[in-house]
Amino acid sequence: MKFLLAFLLIPLLIIPAFAETQTLPTDKGTLDVKLTYDEIKIGDLNSLRVDFLNGKTKDIQVHIDYTINISNDSGETIFKTPGLTHTSDGFLKGLKVEFPEDGVYSMDFEVEGILFQPIPKETVSFDITVGDAHAQPIPDDVPPTEENGGCLIATAAFGSELAPQVQQLRELRDN
Repeated sequence: MKFLLAFLLIPLLIIPAFAETQTLPTDKGTLDVKLTYDEIKIGDLNSLRVDFLNGKTKDIQVHIDYTINISNDSGETIFKTPGLTHTSDGFLKGLKVEFPEDGVYSMDFEVEGILFQPIPKETVSFDITVGDAHAQPIPDDVPPTEENGGCLIATAAFGSELAPQVQQLRELRDN
């Protein structure tokens, strides 16, 4: 019994408490881009991790040429790579970004090369919600979805079924 209890508690100790994870494919499906970050603190340098994954194997894809642009909901850029950048590792660890205020920020990627080969530009965009932007009212005209069953309590707690926390819980439940 003690072994079973320890076995069930170990994942809780290993998994970060506030980690947000989103994985989206590029518009042409060549890569999946995975964005991971802890709770965003306004005015601090926040650490973001980005993994570039092969769209078919889901393994880290090495040697990626990319650009990043992060803008607020008014379209004002708060972070931008200084032109085309390269990662030989296939991931970015410790990308430091300061978010100046509450709101929804758009993190846009453009991928232009894989394994030193230029490719037609592929894009992917993430929404990062900061602060009180998490607590959004549920519109009356949007019916609940029942694809794999709703997460009613999580949706109520975070204010939207599109909140990253709800998506993470749904992914954990389904996988």
